[in-house]
Amino acid sequence: MKSSPKIVLVQPPFEDFYATPIRHYPLGLLYAARTLRSLGCDVQVLDCLSPLRKKEIPVPERFSYLRPWLGRPGFFRGYYRFGQADGLILSRIREIEPDWVGISSLFTAYFSSVAKLAGLIKDRLGLPIFIGGHHPTVFPEESLRRAPAIDRALQGPAETCLPLFLSGLKPEIAFSSPDWRELRPAHDLVDAGAYRIGRRRSMALAASRGCPHHCDFCGVQVLFGRRMAYRSVDGVLAEMHEAALKRGVRVFNFEDDNLSYDREWFMAFLAAVSGEAMFRDAELTAMNGLCASNLDAEVLAAMRRAGFKRLNLSLVTQDAKLRDFFHRPHQSEEFRGLVRKAQSLGFQVTVYIILGLPGQTPEEVRDSVDGLLDLGALVGPSVYYPAPGSRLYDELPIPRKVKDDWDSHRSSAFAVETEHFTRAELVELFLYVRQENLKRKSASPHLPNGA
Repeated sequence: MKSSPKIVLVQPPFEDFYATPIRHYPLGLLYAARTLRSLGCDVQVLDCLSPLRKKEIPVPERFSYLRPWLGRPGFFRGYYRFGQADGLILSRIREIEPDWVGISSLFTAYFSSVAKLAGLIKDRLGLPIFIGGHHPTVFPEESLRRAPAIDRALQGPAETCLPLFLSGLKPEIAFSSPDWRELRPAHDLVDAGAYRIGRRRSMALAASRGCPHHCDFCGVQVLFGRRMAYRSVDGVLAEMHEAALKRGVRVFNFEDDNLSYDREWFMAFLAAVSGEAMFRDAELTAMNGLCASNLDAEVLAAMRRAGFKRLNLSLVTQDAKLRDFFHRPHQSEEFRGLVRKAQSLGFQVTVYIILGLPGQTPEEVRDSVDGLLDLGALVGPSVYYPAPGSRLYDELPIPRKVKDDWDSHRSSAFAVETEHFTRAELVELFLYVRQENLKRKSASPHLPNGA
C-alpha cells in the first residue's frame, strides 16, 4: 500500500417508503474525510444520494401488511430505491482507484442497502471495505457476520476509530486522534449546489456533541455519549462564514442532539450570528437539537433575531406519568406556554410525538394530537420502532422476528404492536394526524412543507 492510503468514503443508496432530503447532507462522512486528511490520507467523498433520484420498486414481502393502505390520502404511495444506479456508483469508484472503500452505515434499517453495495464492490472491484457510524458501533460483529463482503466494522466517532484503523494498516506510524472540536468538516469534497432547502443552498453542521438526557426509547448516546461538549462560538461562525462566502450557503441546518442545552453558549452564539451582516437573510434550522426544557421567551426572541424561523420540538407524549417513566424531560403546561410564545414571535411550530410507545393507549395519543392541533401547531407523527442502543431495545419484550429483522427498525414499518395498539390502529392514527396537518396547511399556506 502507498505511504498515503487513498480512501473513498461513500454515502450509499437506501430503500424506503419516503425520504427526508434535509437529512441527507453527508456531515458524518465529511468529518471522517477531514480526520483522514489530518492523518495524511488522500480522500474523496462519493454521495450516492446527490442529486437525489428515486425509482419505485416492489414492496418487500416483509412489509406486505402495509399494502392495503398504500395510496390512501396521507399515507405512502409506494416503496422506492433512493440514490444513484449501482453501475454508476461502481464506475465512479473504479475511476478513483482507492485502496479502501468506507461506507457510511448510520441507520440500522438501511444496513441491507449497505451490505448489498459492499457485496457489489467486492465482487466487481475486489476492494477492501470498512463501515462506520451508529449501526456498526452497536452491532460490529453481527454486521460482519451478515455481510461477509465487509472487512472492518469501525466503532465510535471518526476521530477515534479512524486513527486506530490506520494504525492497523501501517503499524510503523503513530496515528493520534485529533480533537473533533478543532476539525472543520471537508465541505469542499461535495458540490455545494446539490444541497438545497427550497431554492437556497444549504449545509449541515454541528456545534456540539452529546445528550445528557436518559430517554429510554433513544440510542443517540451510543456514538457521542451523554456528556455535552461544544465547539467555540468563533469556530462555528468561521465555518459558517466560509460556507456563505465561498459556497453561497444561506440555510444552516444544525445536526446537534442538544444545541440549546448550554444556555450561556447558545445565547452567545445567537448574539454573534445576529451581529453579522452577512447572515441577515440566512436561515438557521435545528430539526433534532432543541429541547423545550432549555427554551424560554428570551431564548426564543434571540433565536428569531439570529434567523430561526421554524421551531421543531419533541413532546413524545403529553402523559406526564409516561414521560417520567421513560425519563423524558419537561412538563406539558410549560410546553404549551412555550409553543404559544413561539407562535407570537412568528415561529412556524412543529411538535413531534411518538405513536405506539409501550404503555400508550390510542385515547392518550389522540388527546395529545388534538391538544397540539388546538394550539395551532403542526404535529409530526413518529411511529415507535426499536432503536438499537436504547434501553427499550434491550429490555422490551419485542418478538424475536421483529428484533432480528433490521429492516423493520424504522418508523415507516409500523412493526411493533403492543397490548394497546394493533397495527391498524397505528396506521389510522398516523393518517388522522397527516390529514389534520394537511387541513391546517391548506387553511394557512405560509406553513412549511413536509409536516
